[in-house]
Amino acid sequence: MNHATRQRAFERMQRLGTAGLDLDTVFEESAQLLRTALPHDSSCWHTTDPGTLIETSVHTTAMPAPSPEVAEFAYLASDFNAFPVLAGGPRHAGVLSEATGGQLERSVRYRELMRPAGMRGELRTAFVVDGACWGSVSLFRAAPRDFTDDERDFAHDLAALLGRNFRAAGVLARSRGTSGPLAPGVIMLDAHRRVVSTTTPARECLVELGMSDPPDEMDASALPFALLAVMERVRGHGGDASARVLGRSGRWILLHAAPESTGGGVVVVLQAAPVGTIAPLISAAYGFTARERELVALVVQGCSTREIANRLVITENTVQAHLKSVFAKAGVRSRGELTGLLHTV
Repeated sequence: MNHATRQRAFERMQRLGTAGLDLDTVFEESAQLLRTALPHDSSCWHTTDPGTLIETSVHTTAMPAPSPEVAEFAYLASDFNAFPVLAGGPRHAGVLSEATGGQLERSVRYRELMRPAGMRGELRTAFVVDGACWGSVSLFRAAPRDFTDDERDFAHDLAALLGRNFRAAGVLARSRGTSGPLAPGVIMLDAHRRVVSTTTPARECLVELGMSDPPDEMDASALPFALLAVMERVRGHGGDASARVLGRSGRWILLHAAPESTGGGVVVVLQAAPVGTIAPLISAAYGFTARERELVALVVQGCSTREIANRLVITENTVQAHLKSVFAKAGVRSRGELTGLLHTV
């Protein structure tokens, strides 16, 4: 692939971040551009909760969406080129054959998923911008083809650009047509990933997460991907797992999963995400500075200009200057509008 082709793809990717596109469109456009710049046979894209690095949505090309069994192996933190490792490392893209020293059999993901599907080459990229990971992609090539060091470096160069695009689409380009608040709901799954019980509020949350008509009886394979991801994180690590997910109406849903006390199952609580958990996502998406994020957090708490000045040890004039900058970036004109922007309902 020549330099001019990649440069054109890079420039078109830059324009996606300022086009005000929804997440599905960003997925589609980005996938099309990478098919040209980094040819591959199939791919799997995700958005990510930057706080927990749990995958919150999935978009695939030329491959099925991950099942619970696939998710069990695809997102192992202990495997090579795990997304949290790529997100926290100096290079945000990695080729599996390089990471394994040419011994692909060392990777559980390769043995259980890639080899049975006839895939040899895997290039993973974590979409990191301003120190936070907003998404990721895995590109695959059928055997015997693989990815090169040069392609890995180009993918790393795209990481921040894709991070900005996914951050904007996943946080800012959201619906304003929300309805009333969501009551907390609970879903219980047994050790075999079967849904044992579901409360009525949980079913409403499932609709928010993309299920048009949740059946009375189902197993984990029928659940929305975000719920599957937190469930598998608990099954893999034994501890609690949480993720913030944008519902289809524009309401934010907080998923919290924990091991069931007996029997090896998982309990998931679904509820409207408190504004305090969403404010950092919105602040990051609008490009607020660290000081502006501190100020926004105090505005959400209802602090006056004097109270903010005292807490941040700055003058009231400086508070007003920061507020002016925040309003301009967020496209609002008052504290009330800013607070409303950060609310989940």
